[in-house]
Amino acid sequence: MNARLVAAVGVALTTFLAVAAALIEALAARIAFSALVGLPIGLTAGIVAGAAVWARLWRSPGARPALLGIAAFGYAILVAAAVSYAAPPARGLVSVATAVPFGAVCAVAVALLARRYPNRID
Repeated sequence: MNARLVAAVGVALTTFLAVAAALIEALAARIAFSALVGLPIGLTAGIVAGAAVWARLWRSPGARPALLGIAAFGYAILVAAAVSYAAPPARGLVSVATAVPFGAVCAVAVALLARRYPNRID
């Protein structure tokens, strides 16, 4: 599997989620439809971040564990959202208060594993 592609897509996903959520929350009191502003800006930021990882940042071997950790955070949040959507009994258990720490634990674990075994990352 190409770790460069996994990192680029994951960093793009994490950036999209972070920027969109921050803008939607920041503008919610001023703009009724703050998602109409936050989602396109988040999507643009995610595309730029993914392209930066693909084109430039992946070339630095020292940055790879951090990039993979950031990517793992986005994937973990996506998995938590998918579980919440697909399993109705889990909807009461999955919230922002549980998904973000889950994502953080996944991010730290992946970053530490990538740092421990750098020769397994292409």
